[in-house]
Amino acid sequence: MIYLKDFRQGKLLYEALDSDVRLGILEELLTHGELNLAYFAKRFNVSNGAITAHIKKLHAAGLIEISTSSGVRGTQKICCLATDKVIVDFQPQPQAEGRVESAELDIGHYIGYEVHKTCGIATAEHIIGGFDDPAAFSFPERVKAGILWLGWGYVEYLVPNYLTAETPKELRFSLEIASEAPGYAAYFPSDIHFSLNGVDLGVYVSKGEYNDRTGTCNPPWWYGNLGQYGKKVTIAIGQEGTYICGIRASDVSLKSLALKPESQIKFRIYVPENAENRGGFTLFGKGFGDYDEGIVTEFIYA
Repeated sequence: MIYLKDFRQGKLLYEALDSDVRLGILEELLTHGELNLAYFAKRFNVSNGAITAHIKKLHAAGLIEISTSSGVRGTQKICCLATDKVIVDFQPQPQAEGRVESAELDIGHYIGYEVHKTCGIATAEHIIGGFDDPAAFSFPERVKAGILWLGWGYVEYLVPNYLTAETPKELRFSLEIASEAPGYAAYFPSDIHFSLNGVDLGVYVSKGEYNDRTGTCNPPWWYGNLGQYGKKVTIAIGQEGTYICGIRASDVSLKSLALKPESQIKFRIYVPENAENRGGFTLFGKGFGDYDEGIVTEFIYA
């Protein structure tokens, strides 16, 4: 989902959609799922160079994902849709300035976990333990981790409790996340759930494991065949319900959670064993991915 809180942010998107060829490319991907660049050149009777330019515009706007695939005919660039909807807010609600209490949780500071293969955890210097070794998640060095991944299961964090007698307007989490495919697959959907104190907040469907380029923060040694970066996902719990990436995900509100200043607040990220799309997740923290930060939590007061 692409959500523009201000329509002025959409210049790249508007330019990408201002072409019959590019609209046709999106229609073909909607019908077929994944297609290579040669297909589009033949379908629209244009040169490979022209198709490449069209594809770059769609990718820059966040409308498609590009990956590479090796086969008997050499390496091919494969395209798929990167979003299922676009929302442009032409009349955003004015945001009153207020107090914000925030904290950043390093991704290795989880207080509980259940991990199933494929899995792994690493610091900015090296892999902790070995690949596909769930026991590595118990090693003391995990507190320095900058990335972790699992096929299904969960990690759970204890959130700093900044609640006071004053009721916050919103509790917000933001994190960088992607699917976790065995090997690598650009299109590998995963139903990633979020919960707070055991209450399910909603589901984010990750499209795949992103490997078409190097993450901007990755260390030089990071393996090119592993996930390189994720998408920034925001979970906002307000007075009326929970929103994930700006879309209403559930009726769970701050009132229904009944959080108190003395409460423990436990935030869980998980993929259930019985998920329809059991594609795991890769969680990016400091030193990996595109954002160089862990899980950011904010208590927003009016």
